[in-house]
Amino acid sequence: MKIKQLKIEGFGKLINQTYDFKELTIFIGNNETGKSTILAFIKYMLFGFENATTSNQNYNPLDLKRYGGQIHLSHEGKEIQIERVKILRSGKPSFSCEMTDGETVQVIDETTWRDFIRPLNAKVFSEIYSVTQDNLQISTVKDYNAERLDEEWRMSATTGTVALFDQVQLLSRTRDDIFTTTRASKKPLNQALADIAAVKEAIDKKTSEEAALLPLMARNDVLSQEIAMCRVAQEKLDDEINQSKHRLSYLSEYQEFRQLQSQDLTNILSSEEADNLRQKHGLHEKYSQELAALNQKISENTIALEKLDTPKNQFLKNAKTTDRLDQVKLAYPLAISAEQQIEQLTFSKHYLIIAIISLILMGVSFLIKPLLVVLFLIVSIVMFGLQVRTSRIVQAKLAKNQAVLSDFDIEVAYFSDWLPENCLLVADKIAVLTNLDKEVQELKLLLSRYDQRETIEKMTALQALDNAIFEELPDIDTAPKLLAQWAQQSRDLLRLTRLKEQLSAIFDLATVFNGNKEQMLVDQKITEKAKTTVELNSLIDEHSRNLAVINQQKTDTTLADLSAKLARKKEVLRDYLLDFTTKSAEIRLIEAVMMSLSSETLPDILKRASSLFSHLTDQVWREIYLEKEILWVENSRQQSLRLIDLSTGTRDQLQLALRLAFIQSKHQDFPIFLDDNFLRFDSKRRLNFSNMLASIAKDRQVILLTSDQGLALETEGTISL
Repeated sequence: MKIKQLKIEGFGKLINQTYDFKELTIFIGNNETGKSTILAFIKYMLFGFENATTSNQNYNPLDLKRYGGQIHLSHEGKEIQIERVKILRSGKPSFSCEMTDGETVQVIDETTWRDFIRPLNAKVFSEIYSVTQDNLQISTVKDYNAERLDEEWRMSATTGTVALFDQVQLLSRTRDDIFTTTRASKKPLNQALADIAAVKEAIDKKTSEEAALLPLMARNDVLSQEIAMCRVAQEKLDDEINQSKHRLSYLSEYQEFRQLQSQDLTNILSSEEADNLRQKHGLHEKYSQELAALNQKISENTIALEKLDTPKNQFLKNAKTTDRLDQVKLAYPLAISAEQQIEQLTFSKHYLIIAIISLILMGVSFLIKPLLVVLFLIVSIVMFGLQVRTSRIVQAKLAKNQAVLSDFDIEVAYFSDWLPENCLLVADKIAVLTNLDKEVQELKLLLSRYDQRETIEKMTALQALDNAIFEELPDIDTAPKLLAQWAQQSRDLLRLTRLKEQLSAIFDLATVFNGNKEQMLVDQKITEKAKTTVELNSLIDEHSRNLAVINQQKTDTTLADLSAKLARKKEVLRDYLLDFTTKSAEIRLIEAVMMSLSSETLPDILKRASSLFSHLTDQVWREIYLEKEILWVENSRQQSLRLIDLSTGTRDQLQLALRLAFIQSKHQDFPIFLDDNFLRFDSKRRLNFSNMLASIAKDRQVILLTSDQGLALETEGTISL
């Protein structure tokens, strides 16, 4: 895996910065120019943001709200782009990861990304692949003796870090804090043993003191047993008394049960017969009520019909009257029209007046002009003719309309008894006949309402149904009494059943319960309980007096308290022993694992480290080897020295070689980050270090962060901060 580019939106002092990476990338800058910030940014982009703590620097930018950026990677032909951004003081950090394989783009979540990059994590990144002066530094001679330094160096060479050695040292210190030797009296385990011995001595002393009290204590034990027996006897008497009182409290129910049991509760009816009788009686009651209602209705209708039997109603309900009314209705329009025409017919005399005037003018004109005489004569003759003709037409119409009125009067004559004397006009006659027709209709409606046939038929049908009930159950009228008797017996049977269920758990129903005898037994047991109470109180008083004597002789802590204290001390001792054993087992387990790793992986690591160390020191030191669990270094003169005998700078170069060899042995395709870890190298070995980085960069990406301007290599991957 290689880093191709960083895009920093805001991270510490770095704002809107973009850095392109090569196989060998060198960041050069003075102190506080951002070298460590870049290394921290890479770690955060790969493994997630870390909160600022006492061990983590706060990289929140001061002038921006956005915090984070992007990292572009390449791995086995895949292009990977990761973006982590956090809005300060609001929300959680966001994560996005796109993995491009050719033209295929895959978006994965953070869990999938962590699985993809495993076994690498933030701790491995910081302790193994981030090579700094601090995490390479092995403790000095002032801190440890030579044997411990050899052990620490061996663990560091095997695992790439001193974390396991530090864990062993921590476990050893905490274990030694618990116990070292029996002479160390201040150790917790020895103190716990001393406390237990002291408590046991106090118990022995207290036991000897209480030996004199053994007879009195034995008597108290006997008294305690007798008191317990008396209380058991009292509890038994209480139970028997309560049971007897409980039975007596149900005496009235028991007597009711015996009374019901002595009665003959054989049902006179079955449930089906009772239901049938109840149903039939209900029908009989219903039919009786309906028949009474129908008889009442018939009586009322009869009275109403008698009131309607008048001469006029006899006339109106006659079928002939209805027919004549229907006929005369047809003549209404003609009669009204004839009467109106007669009123309109008048004898006009206009022609006669004109004829007379013409005759007068003719006489006048005979004297004036003879020719006008002829003219007025002709006019007079014509006018007389027109007058005659008009009179004949009016006479014919009048005769015709009078004939229509005469026929109408003949039809109306049938109703003459019911017409007023002053009823002469056709309209008045029609009004009277209309009222008569209305009365006919009303009378028909009343007669149909009071028609008795349907009521009689319904009453006959109901009477038949009621008679059928009497044929089936002649004593149907006595059904309520029979049903009441049946209901009472049913209630008695139900009560008997319930009492039996209730009392069977209290009494032996097979035998007769005698309440008086039971009451006498209760009184006897109460007297017996009183005697037992007196005896119990006497035993308790004696026990209390003995106990007071025993307690008076106890001047310090009781034996029970000492026993409890001894148990607590033993628990403390057990906890110390368990903690001591657990830590010893953890130390042995780590040492066993280290021995196994030393035999399996350390030879390959030492071989690689020997080559790198030889290159760094210009062949002055040629081989690093393990002998009797101690790391040795052989120089060009075939002299072997322990690591503690090396100079400080040479020891730094050896530790760097071991770290790089460990990284190479794991075959993890991941960049190596070096942060000013060569500060104690001389100029020649710094040059060798530069050449070695260029050689390593051919197989894996190397990123160097330094403030040493003289170490700058002439590469296109050099970035000045």
